[in-house]
Amino acid sequence: MASKGIRVEDRLTVLALFSGQYLLMAFLACLGIVQIAAARSGRRHLWLLRRCRSTTILGIVLLVSGMAYFYLIPLWVAGPWGPPDPADGTATWATAALETLPGVRNINDTAGGLSGHWQALWFLLAWIAAVFFARSIGRARHPLLPDDRRNHGEPWILASTRGRR
Repeated sequence: MASKGIRVEDRLTVLALFSGQYLLMAFLACLGIVQIAAARSGRRHLWLLRRCRSTTILGIVLLVSGMAYFYLIPLWVAGPWGPPDPADGTATWATAALETLPGVRNINDTAGGLSGHWQALWFLLAWIAAVFFARSIGRARHPLLPDDRRNHGEPWILASTRGRR
């Protein structure tokens, strides 16, 4: 049975559109958080840039740009956020207008929006990808440094502030 407002065949299209956009937003936001945490803790093997301050600024820019991308992309990419068709009430595919922007991401999961378990899955995958991306770039740019080495006698945690610079 089709949910009101969108045809059944469009649900997978909406889900694919949302999933890709959500995954990119979550990756950028998680990469930003990793950069901020790594800069504050002094873990240079996770830095994408060479200086602590620039790494922190990059993290803030990545975090904000991820959110801005997700919520502003309907202004340029067509999706199910057009005005409803008066004949049958189905959503029309169009770009969003600025005045309708606050409500365009409010699509029920039965109509192709992201349900909670999909959001959790995409967020987890984005977090893992962000950590591995930062680690691979950071290790290439900053070989293992003395204050990044793990001491065998003490526990190691990512957010340690012991070696902060």
